[in-house]
Amino acid sequence: MKAWEKYLIEEIKYLKEIYHTQGDKIMEAADILAETTMNDGLIRVFGCGHSHLVADDVFYRSATLGNVQAILEETATGNSAIFKSGAVEKLEGYAPIVVDYHKIAPPDAAIVISNSGNNQMSIDFASECRKRGVKVIVLTNVEYSKTLKPRHSSGKHLMDEGDVVISNCSAIGDAAVEIGDLPMKVGSTSSIPFIFIINAILTQAVENMVEKGFKPDVFYNGSLRVNDPKIGEHNFKIVDKYYYRMKNL
Repeated sequence: MKAWEKYLIEEIKYLKEIYHTQGDKIMEAADILAETTMNDGLIRVFGCGHSHLVADDVFYRSATLGNVQAILEETATGNSAIFKSGAVEKLEGYAPIVVDYHKIAPPDAAIVISNSGNNQMSIDFASECRKRGVKVIVLTNVEYSKTLKPRHSSGKHLMDEGDVVISNCSAIGDAAVEIGDLPMKVGSTSSIPFIFIINAILTQAVENMVEKGFKPDVFYNGSLRVNDPKIGEHNFKIVDKYYYRMKNL
């Protein structure tokens, strides 16, 4: 069996584990996001390092809610200086500044993502949101977190600061495939499950709202507007609605 085939089998295994073990929590998270949306709140999605890619995946794109905002704190995303961002994400006390800057408050909800669940900035972000009465959905790797000594001075992991905690059920160490005599495995395992989970929550939230008679703002794929100008008009109306409420829209 080729390495890529082994990798595929591993990723499918994690997705199946999510299906069998995380369904109730996905439903609970969807209820929170539906309630937030129906009350005109914003869904704030935050992650440091590679976890910010999960936030990016559901921000201003086709097939997702218009009230989703990726909180992309440039010093912590790694887009321009990834080694430096690795130090920033381990700073305590920085996250409340970010929460203040974006004016996060009820009826908003927050989704905070970290595979290890052990970086101080993500933990502080979730904690600060909860202090302000904002519901927090944590996406992490629960079993992996349990194996790690806490970095945070409180002794907490990110999973300790969630109103709902969903595990990506992926490999401890975030690596899938053994190759030859390499001492480390190859093929990261956390991103695909995270992307599935966050889209699953949002998709379920939309169904919940529609079943209650509420029509949420959902983007079309923007490329389709070359065939139908009404698609562009629809998307731009959503942008106009949230433009002054999201500092990076």
